[in-house]
Amino acid sequence: MKTVKRLLITVLVLMTMVTMLTSCKMVVKDEEKDLDQVVATVNGVEIKKRDVLAAYHSYRYYYDLTDENEMTDAYITNRNTLLEDCYNIIVEYEIIRQYAGEYTDVEVTDEMKKLIQEDVEGVVAAIEAGAQTIVDGMAEKDPGMDKEFALAQRIEDRKKYRGITTGEYEKTRIYERTVETVRSNISSGYEPTEKAIQNYYDTYQSIQRNYIIDNKSYYDQYAAESVNLYVPEGFYYVKNLLIAIPEEKRTEITNLRNDGKEEEADKLRNEELDKIRSKATEVMNRLQRGDSYEDLLAQYGEDPGMEPGGQYAETGYRVYEGIRGYDEDFVNGAIALKNEGDISEPIESDFGFFIIKLMEKTEARDVPLEEVHDKIREVLIKTKANEYYEEIYENWKRNAVIVENKDALFN
Repeated sequence: MKTVKRLLITVLVLMTMVTMLTSCKMVVKDEEKDLDQVVATVNGVEIKKRDVLAAYHSYRYYYDLTDENEMTDAYITNRNTLLEDCYNIIVEYEIIRQYAGEYTDVEVTDEMKKLIQEDVEGVVAAIEAGAQTIVDGMAEKDPGMDKEFALAQRIEDRKKYRGITTGEYEKTRIYERTVETVRSNISSGYEPTEKAIQNYYDTYQSIQRNYIIDNKSYYDQYAAESVNLYVPEGFYYVKNLLIAIPEEKRTEITNLRNDGKEEEADKLRNEELDKIRSKATEVMNRLQRGDSYEDLLAQYGEDPGMEPGGQYAETGYRVYEGIRGYDEDFVNGAIALKNEGDISEPIESDFGFFIIKLMEKTEARDVPLEEVHDKIREVLIKTKANEYYEEIYENWKRNAVIVENKDALFN
């Protein structure tokens, strides 16, 4: 009887293993099937979900999106917005590929390949420099660690995250460069007159001054859409030496706050800050001994925006009283600094410790025409180019047969 029972148990175990293996194969197959879903066709040419996700993966760094956080309540809106933008980029690229040939060459030229390669090399250099800084910090805590292995692993992980090793980054830059080249070539003949440049300056300077004095956030809008002609009082350009709480813990703290669990979030934050407090103290001690802030930023800093090649590495962050989008502790710490060169004490936050240096504090001034002449010229050319290009592009879209299945992107 015992033999029969053992035989039955063995059969059941084998059946379970077969079922598990079959299930695993089905999951892989389903994932491939999902990626091969057609999310749009342009005159019969298919755009698949995997194409859009390739662009998404190469851009998500700028939205602080990761595999771990992209589906959380705090980040899902960013994820969906980015997916929509990537979808539109690829549809535009495909329409251009099919229609723009009557106006200009749409092939990837050697010059475009060179620029794309330079883009890739710049990102890789930033990744390597940032990884070196982080691994050096880890080695100080654990002298026995295999630094070479840890460095190689982090570099590889970050290259994969940015879409470098998968080719996604390069593929997306081809989309970008093609669209940029077509836009530029279609409108290459336009040249604004000096009178047009002067009229733009005279008209928009007073408009900007009135809006920015009332609300400094308009400065960012003008910076993104045109050219800044007026600088208000009270901009603080600051660099940030961040001693960071690990990313997974920061995400956990954010999720707790989003769920209204402030006490739990504060408790976790304090526990994590205590783990890195000695490093913040060490940095401050070295600053007090006269060590260079910039050298310590390179050695200890964990703010991606401050990494070599990072978005704010040269200029620093621009903050001001009432600005949105930045951590409140960071903003308050920055605007508390009085004189250029002042450095804050370590400031506790959900991100870790901020050690902030004031690089510049602005006084109100009109920007002279000679400082912005060339930028105004570029804006006028771009405006004219955009008007002309958009008119042609909309005509291409009207003539194209486009079938959309965007809902598949968000599953």
